[in-house]
Parts: sequence; C-alpha cells; structure tokens
Amino acid sequence: MSLSSMKRFALVFFVAITLVPSFSIAQVTTKKAVAFDAASRPKNLSDSALLDLVQKQTFRYFWDFAHPVSGMARERSNVTDNYGSEVVTTGGTGFGVMAVIVAAERKWITRDTAARFLLKMVNFLLKANSYHGVFPHWLDGETGKTIPFSRKDDGADLVETSYMLQGLLCVRQYFKDGNEKEKELVQRIDKLWKEVEFDWFRKGA
Repeated sequence: MSLSSMKRFALVFFVAITLVPSFSIAQVTTKKAVAFDAASRPKNLSDSALLDLVQKQTFRYFWDFAHPVSGMARERSNVTDNYGSEVVTTGGTGFGVMAVIVAAERKWITRDTAARFLLKMVNFLLKANSYHGVFPHWLDGETGKTIPFSRKDDGADLVETSYMLQGLLCVRQYFKDGNEKEKELVQRIDKLWKEVEFDWFRKGA
C-alpha cells in the first residue's frame, strides 16, 4: 500500500469512527434500502472530496431517517431485535446533532432549518423521561418514554447522555450569538444540561 493510499485509509477510518456510529440504513424501517451500485461509486477522489462525501452521507442518515416526532436518531437494532420503529438512541443522537450543524455550516441546509429541527428535538427531550436529569439509552421517539436497554436496565445512562450533551453543547456554541429562534434553542439546551445531577450519581463513589 502506497503512502498516499495509507493516508486516505487513515482519513476514512478516522472519520468513520468519529462521525458515524454503528448504524445501517438498510435496517431502518421507514424507507426501502437502495441496492449498492459499484459502477456509480465516485472514483479517484482527493482527500478533501472524500471527506466532503463522508460528511454529507453521514448527515443524510441522521436527516433522512430521523424519527418524525422527536427528530432523534433511530437505533440500528429496530428490525433485527424486534424493538419496532419507535426506538431512538440517546448517544447516537449526539452524533446526529453534530452532523446537523456541519450541514448548516456547509450550507447543505439553511441555518434556520437546522435551528428549527434542533429546537423540536430539544423540546421533545425536555418532556421525555429522565432520571435526575440523565436520559436512558433508548427512548420511544413518539412518547419520550423509556425503553429498557436490557432486563437489568434501571433507566439512567450516563455514557449515552454524555454523548448527546456533547453534541448539544456544540450546538449551543454554534447558535449562541444568533437570532431570537436560535437564542431560544440555546436557552433550552442550557436548561437541559444544567438539570443533570452528576453529584447524585457520584454518591458512594
């Protein structure tokens, strides 16, 4: 493998593990999977063009297949584990909101469209089940009720919630000097993350 090929492989691998969680569009129940056509695959892309393509395709997953009520990212196991089409994932949503602000910055969608979409999501989360401010791994994307991740799941998932809050805090910074609608989004994100009682989860630690 040449140095150029190694660099390209490293770039794709890095982007994949940082931007793309373990989702498969083929497992989403709302749209029929499109067969892969190798002949139409872009060839001889520069590193910059390859990164653009990966970012755009990542955004399209979170945008095209977002839950219609909550806007949150769907869980990949909806079909394989018979959880139904309402399961959304807290941590995956953190990746999704990062993809949305990248799309706004790259002008794949308007800034106003991004802000409205994210505000809908945050308003949903403010009414969804949480435990001392911490969200479960899975939620029902329509009702906001907890869907247990396992038989011993007691509700709160600090890791998944942290992924989501990291994304939302980036959103907060991106829109903090914006218009009235964007400032409303920022204020509600502030309310959301400040309600997390990290001290409560450190009891006895």
